[in-house]
Amino acid sequence: MRLAKGVAAALLAIATGGCGLTASPTDGLQFQPPAGWQSSPGIMGFMQFWKSPSNDGEVLMLFRSPKPLKPSDVFSDARLNDTLKGATIESRTNIEICGNQPATYFRARGSSSRGNDERVEIVITTLHGAGYLAMYVRPLNAPGNPSALAALREVCTKP
Repeated sequence: MRLAKGVAAALLAIATGGCGLTASPTDGLQFQPPAGWQSSPGIMGFMQFWKSPSNDGEVLMLFRSPKPLKPSDVFSDARLNDTLKGATIESRTNIEICGNQPATYFRARGSSSRGNDERVEIVITTLHGAGYLAMYVRPLNAPGNPSALAALREVCTKP
């Protein structure tokens, strides 16, 4: 969870505004959080998160930046270790989502400030000039929620 806060702070510094205090970054997207997950209000159109009702260590987040995001600007081993002890990026892969939309997928692990081992999965993409980062954090040994994992790859324009 501490990793999520660190990435949120980095993106907050990048983001320069939004459409309204409670606008959601999901507006106009296919992005669909898992059914039943508790949503925060959207924050100025650039950040929102959803928590699992059954596991407080499981969270899905979506960030929107007014400009494209470079993975190196947001997510690196050094920045990751600032927020997640012993963090290691296990994989970084260029992928396509939504048919042919380029994206970068990260998978990492480390220990939170509470000493819990955590798994982090992130997809970064650009859509209509805006940068998006979808992130799913869960306990390391917990199976991934299929709907949360699918949401990472649903940062697509609604048809």
